[in-house]
Amino acid sequence: MGAYKYAELIDRLLNSCEYLDPRPMVQRKVIIPEANPNAFQWDKEVFTFRDEKILKVKDIGLFDSDGNMVERGFSYDFRQVSGIHPIFRICNHERIVPVSEPCHVHVGLKELPLFSDSTKATFDYAIHCIKNFYNQKPQDWEKGGE
Repeated sequence: MGAYKYAELIDRLLNSCEYLDPRPMVQRKVIIPEANPNAFQWDKEVFTFRDEKILKVKDIGLFDSDGNMVERGFSYDFRQVSGIHPIFRICNHERIVPVSEPCHVHVGLKELPLFSDSTKATFDYAIHCIKNFYNQKPQDWEKGGE
């Protein structure tokens, strides 16, 4: 996929997400350094959703020359605006590690295993989980993970 295609995917997901309030119709704040077009940094952006929910995003990654993500540190933190604990936070504690490392989800105070690697835990997966939340559908971690 590569850094530029991942950034384009993020734009499409943001601009089509019906639960954002208001829908942004603007580009996200992903930085792709000119000196390293295989890297990206999306740091501490916050999106407001319906019913006083927010999503805090941090996603830093590196793609190889074939467009495969090889390293990343990330957190997708979905919570009430005034909430102390997340409704859910999908993350690897923002440590930049190989994507082969497992990731997990925090639900309230609990930390649960999610995926055996972080290749599936991308922004589109976070948006999928937000849609599940608003549509009152079970999350993967409620069904036992992978």
